[in-house]
Amino acid sequence: MKIEIEGDSDAAVALALLQLVMKAEDKEEGADREWILSTYSQCLAVVTDGVFIGIGDEDEDEDKEDEAEEPAKA
Repeated sequence: MKIEIEGDSDAAVALALLQLVMKAEDKEEGADREWILSTYSQCLAVVTDGVFIGIGDEDEDEDKEDEAEEPAKA
């Protein structure tokens, strides 16, 4: 499916980003409703807030836990 996007609103930019993600993940033909809405929500969050919490953050969270467990150096 190809959707023509006009404008530069946050919603339009997020939709364009969603299309890029769908293409990169080969989801253009087989994405389900839940995946599309979840991914669009993440795209919109990146566009509006510049913040993304999702794939790959598990490692970062573990690093933060490891740092918290290390004793403070005097």
